[in-house]
Amino acid sequence: MQGGVDDLTATKAMGMGSWRLKGSMDPPFEGLTAQVEGLWRHMLDRDLKLYPMDKKYKYLDSLDPERTAGMWGYTDIQPPEKGDPRWPRMQIENRCYQSSVFRKLHIELAHRQDGLQVIHCVMYPRTEYDLPILSFDMVGNNGRVSLVCIDPCPVAADRSLPPIYVSLVRQLQQQYHLENNRAVPSWGKEIFSDLCIIIRPSASEELANFVKYTIALTQAHLQLSKQTSQVQSNKSSRLAEIKAGHKRYAVQHLKNSSTRGVLAAAFTPAVADEYMTNVMFDTPQE
Repeated sequence: MQGGVDDLTATKAMGMGSWRLKGSMDPPFEGLTAQVEGLWRHMLDRDLKLYPMDKKYKYLDSLDPERTAGMWGYTDIQPPEKGDPRWPRMQIENRCYQSSVFRKLHIELAHRQDGLQVIHCVMYPRTEYDLPILSFDMVGNNGRVSLVCIDPCPVAADRSLPPIYVSLVRQLQQQYHLENNRAVPSWGKEIFSDLCIIIRPSASEELANFVKYTIALTQAHLQLSKQTSQVQSNKSSRLAEIKAGHKRYAVQHLKNSSTRGVLAAAFTPAVADEYMTNVMFDTPQE
């Protein structure tokens, strides 16, 4: 790769590139998507590979559940009017990558016709590496971001983070003036760290600071991943604890009834279960 800074600048300028939902998402969602994906490509470089995701999960459309429209046929589907039983249309698009350190780098965009917008991102390390599971979400309704959340979710049984992460996260939170104004949901209390940020932004400046913090923490996380070695195979208890932490992360997220309800209403309960289990919160194979 030639000229790393120029490459990253070019990625930002290109924005969401070939995402199907480009132009449908509000600027905060498009901007954050472009910058995170750009960081992955820039910092992981040739180590970044496509994750083998089933093509049926790359794009989901509530108006085309059997996927008969073809790759770009979604543009010809007319959104239903309010009152139509198919309203509101929901579209979900996923991109997944992997690297030598990360088992799965997943970013999801969701757009519903009635104004709901979501970005969901999880960076799953391979379980041979003692790294937190960095994840963030942004939710919007009718042009306003209503909820943001980010946390380097611990894999330790006691939910502790490595000291270097505690120092880094506290420094960045102070730099970007972030303070929680929402409580952690009950299903998240077993997986989020004490440094989890969950906010209902009340001003554009607060949202901008969250986005800057998310980019800075993602960048730092990627940098630290390059300096992390695999846990030695003879440290079986630590490796088992890490695997248990990854399983706990998935199991607890699958208890999120709000996400499940939105998916079930747009598609079916069966599709919601399958999608959450196989795409959003899968666990590494033994």
